[in-house]
Amino acid sequence: MASLLRPLARTLAPRAVAGSSAGRRVAALPVPARRSLQTSAPLDPPGLGAEALAPPAAQAEHVLMQSLPKASAPVAAPGSLVHLKLSALHPMTKGWRKHFVPLSSHVFGIEPRRDVLHSAVVYYLDAQRSGTANTKTRGEVNFGGAKIRPQKGSGQARLGRRNNPLLRGGGVIHGPRPRDMSTKLPRRVRELALRSALSARWRAGDLVIVPNFTWDAPPRVTGELRRMLGSKGWDDALFLTAPRNPQSTGRVARPSASEPQYTPAQVRGHAKELANFVAAVNNIPRTELIELHELGAEQAAAKPKEVKKPGELHAYEVLRRRKLVCDLGAIEWLEEALGGAVWHPQAEADELAELNMDVESMLRELQAMQAAQSGEAEQVEQEEILDAADVLVEEAGVPRATRA
Repeated sequence: MASLLRPLARTLAPRAVAGSSAGRRVAALPVPARRSLQTSAPLDPPGLGAEALAPPAAQAEHVLMQSLPKASAPVAAPGSLVHLKLSALHPMTKGWRKHFVPLSSHVFGIEPRRDVLHSAVVYYLDAQRSGTANTKTRGEVNFGGAKIRPQKGSGQARLGRRNNPLLRGGGVIHGPRPRDMSTKLPRRVRELALRSALSARWRAGDLVIVPNFTWDAPPRVTGELRRMLGSKGWDDALFLTAPRNPQSTGRVARPSASEPQYTPAQVRGHAKELANFVAAVNNIPRTELIELHELGAEQAAAKPKEVKKPGELHAYEVLRRRKLVCDLGAIEWLEEALGGAVWHPQAEADELAELNMDVESMLRELQAMQAAQSGEAEQVEQEEILDAADVLVEEAGVPRATRA
């Protein structure tokens, strides 16, 4: 794990940290706004070109294997949005390439926290440990209770039973016993770690968004998909997917996790659309597909003692692959689950108010220019009338009147 996180220290921006203990309280961050794909299509924001919206240049190596470029992306200001150009997986979705997807800066635009990521990785790997190592004590060794030799007369040291830990085949002193190796980490820390991992992916240019994961039906499914992923550099990637238009639970009291809800019709339609891609990607090494809407159901169905893998999307899963490929439904799920959905109306209102202010200032400038032009025109017209009157007076032989 140390070798996994050591390059990440060079990747993430330096940050002074008071401590990395999982139990310490994480300072509350300002809650910026998010965007929503439920109410608007991913169109180009007005007045922004590709140079202003494009993330930093993509790097060839993984975030955990190489440092970020020197000109890394700045941290998004609270209440602002970050943008990413939409990519295409299937050739039939190439028409979406000209669109930019606005993302919540609360989820994708924060400064990554190395200390929180370290705590999250330790928490995840501890949960993977089975903790089944076991040894027998002297009371569990299958030997009789007879004494090995007489207490005196042999000339050797006195010995009792064969299960003595000092003898070969006897019990083990202070040996390992079955135990739960998992540790605890507060929910807010886990959410902050996930947002840090997603932000690190966006800053490094390793976040990819596609409209959906529609793929061709068999036969000749896996081979074509593998060649296509290799040509795009997505051969070591984590794919995230979820149905579109999640139904929020409406919990707006806190800017944190709100479990997205889906109707049975949405889940069935999404499973039918995803079936060909699942059949293909499961046969490709170094690729993993996570259906986000199924995580909560898996956690609820498992027994508490059997849950070794956290029933949620974890920061470790995002960091262990070179690329992160999400469809639009996954972006909606992430923003809904990580607290961005609550603040979208305010973000849109702020952006609209700022746009209105710009429009009003332009209108005032235009009115001032028109007023100035109309004043000059009136002055020119008055001078022309006076000149015409002087000509008439001269023709009539009347002395020229002095102009006021």
